[in-house]
Amino acid sequence: MSMIIITGLLILGGAFIVFVIYLQLKEQARIDKLRKVAALNNQTRQVRHYLDDLPAQYQPKDMKVWLFTRLVEIFDELQALAPDDKTVTRRQRVVEELEVFRGSKQKRKAKAINDELMVINLRRLLDSLQNFLTHSRGTKKLDADTFERYSQLIAFYRYKLSSDNKAFLARQSFLSGRLEDAIRMYKKAIEDLAPISSMDEAKEIEARLKTLIVEIEDDLKLQQEEAKEHEEAEAEAEELDSEWNKFIDSDGFTKKRTF
Repeated sequence: MSMIIITGLLILGGAFIVFVIYLQLKEQARIDKLRKVAALNNQTRQVRHYLDDLPAQYQPKDMKVWLFTRLVEIFDELQALAPDDKTVTRRQRVVEELEVFRGSKQKRKAKAINDELMVINLRRLLDSLQNFLTHSRGTKKLDADTFERYSQLIAFYRYKLSSDNKAFLARQSFLSGRLEDAIRMYKKAIEDLAPISSMDEAKEIEARLKTLIVEIEDDLKLQQEEAKEHEEAEAEAEELDSEWNKFIDSDGFTKKRTF
């Protein structure tokens, strides 16, 4: 009788342990699901951030199409884990936005990089995009060749950002008539491209900036020559006035009192 009781207790104890393990596994699965949903929601925000906040000049069309496509895929993963009508609606909006973007023939407008804070923020955004690309490659969402091409572009853009900022300031100086400041800032814009000077894109930008510098230097030289001629003319006029005053004030000059 005691053996039967002991056996029964062992069975009940084993069943209890199995039940506890089952509950723990179920809870762990629930927690894992919540973590995956949270991670996917975070990815949707990340990709949306890249699409909306990266200026057109730092986001080639094919890269933007890939980001749209990746966002749709993330919504699909999210819907599979946690079905929700809102997810379906958000996914549909992205699909429509992608189709409009693909069919658009309008040239995307570059954004002026007008202050250093913008450079810092956009550089951070590019760094975040690079991390996302690395993650996508690791999860087989991006092939190796495309990953390498996009990574090189991001490396190029990180330096181009600062150069674009200097070029913007140089342009503002030129429009304000401060030619020497413009030349100085354009030269700094070229210096910022030094780490990527071997890239063809950087060479093209450098050549264009050098052309602008030569044109402004010519304008500056012409202004200086005109200013010098003006100063010489004023000096000559002052000398003539001085001679005339001396002539009038001289003792040998007699005013006629009658006509």
